[in-house]
Order: sequence, then C-alpha cells, then structure tokens
Amino acid sequence: MLHVTTIDLNPDSREEYLPGYTPRFPHIASCVQGAHYLTGKAPWHWHESVELFYVRKGAILYRTPHCEHVMRAGSGGMVNSNVLHSTQILKPEADLELVLHLFSPTLVAGVPGGTVEERYVRPLVQDKARELILLNPADTETLSLLRQSFDLDEDAYGYELRLQAMLSAIWCRLAEQTHPQPSAEEQAATATQQKLKQMMVYINTHYAEKITVPMLAAAAFCSERECYRAFQSCLHTSPTDYIRTVRLQSACKLLLETDRTVTDIAQSCGFGTSSYFGMQLHAETGCTPTEYRTKWR
Repeated sequence: MLHVTTIDLNPDSREEYLPGYTPRFPHIASCVQGAHYLTGKAPWHWHESVELFYVRKGAILYRTPHCEHVMRAGSGGMVNSNVLHSTQILKPEADLELVLHLFSPTLVAGVPGGTVEERYVRPLVQDKARELILLNPADTETLSLLRQSFDLDEDAYGYELRLQAMLSAIWCRLAEQTHPQPSAEEQAATATQQKLKQMMVYINTHYAEKITVPMLAAAAFCSERECYRAFQSCLHTSPTDYIRTVRLQSACKLLLETDRTVTDIAQSCGFGTSSYFGMQLHAETGCTPTEYRTKWR
C-alpha cells in the first residue's frame, strides 16, 4: 500500500497522477495519514479510475460539484469515474487515517462490451447523479468487504484474483443503487462540468500569464455568465479565486522542490511581485514563503 503525503496533478489537465498504476492491473491502494499529509487538503481534480475509500480514524470532508459530506471513522464510499472532487482533513488533522482503492472500472467489467460491463458497470459509471456514493456504518456487509479488501496480503499468491473478486462484490452492491437514464437536468449538469474542465485545463496551462474571465469563457466556448455559474455551482468558488489557488499550489510546489528565489517563483507562477505572492501565501497558510519552505522541508 502506498503511503501518500500529497497528490501530483497533470499540470495541463488537473488529472491526478497515479504512481504504480498500470494497464496490466489498473489498481493502486494508498493510505493517507493526516499527520504526514501536506497542507491538509487535496485540490480539485479528477481521474478515470473510481476512488473507493474507507475512513479508519478521524474525519475528512469530501466535495464534489453538487454535494459535500463529512466522512467519519467507520464510514466509506466511492467517488465515481471522472468526477471532479476535493478533500479536506478535519481537525485534529493528526487523527485521520484514510485508505483508498483507485482502480479502473475495466477491472470489474471483464470482457469489453460484454454483459458485465453493459449491465453492471457502464450504468453506474455513466450515472452522473452518482458523483459520490456514501457508505455509512449501517451498510455493515459492504463496509465489511471493503475493510477486508485493504487487509489482503499484496505479496501473497493470488492477491490480484482475491482483490478483483472483492472489488466486484462491492461493485455489485453499489450498482444496485444505479438510477435509470439521466434526466435532462443531469445531462445539463454534465455539460456544465465538461465546460468547467476545459476552463480548468486552460488555467493550468496559462496560470503564469494574465487570465481574464473572457479568456476562460472563450476556452470553453461559453458566455462569461456561464463561466461564473460553472465555477460557482460546481466548485463553489469564483474563477478568480480558483486561479489564485492554482497559482499558490504551483508556487508551494516550487518552494518545496527547488531552491529558486521567492521573486523568481512569484513571477513564474503569475503573482508578479514577491510581496503580493507573500501576502497571498500568508493569507492561505499563515506562513511567509521562507517559513513555508522551512516548515515543510
């Protein structure tokens, strides 16, 4: 199981890198411990794999464009494929222990285009109303399977077969909750999310440059009003605040991973001046750039 301290995102698309994830067996298991997780939150991102998680200790806030839930010890759930989501560890951060399976739906689908994919996998993956599926302590059998799946010995012979069988059993239970074909409202929400992803890609490609709302709207072939509405309805923030967040995340990464000067980092991440960068970082983290570099290194 991989122990993670932060997530790495594709700078162009905001899709998460999954180290060790391979087409030969598209799955990784990871563990997040709050005491060792940088900044205490994961920014908005997405991935093709589904995210099946269980909270062993503490509490964490999961957000998707249309819902947010505090997940506490003994509960779990699944973030659907390609759904925008973010997380924030709740205080005291050191109490959190979160374990996750990140896997492609093809792992349980079997034969491409076959009965299992058509009847059980595709309807759930394409059900955009199911951004976040929750498992509370009352879902005893499903949660028991989920806990057992994290206890499997990864070095034992047959590990992949046993894991695949457990994930399939869990998937079968979740698939029973799948709704029929999406409504017109759900289809509209999907279109909005697609435009939002295009704008997020634009921001992550051009954050070092000047970005205006008209530029963002043009990148997604929508109006400025649609641009504001997409960010507010899905991410609960404004385009300007999201751009600032991306710039801060990029700058923080450079502070930790390079010896570049604060001025150089501020300019390369779109802040213009080191003083403005310092003010924004302090407002977000309570640290100056030098303090942040020293603390997290």
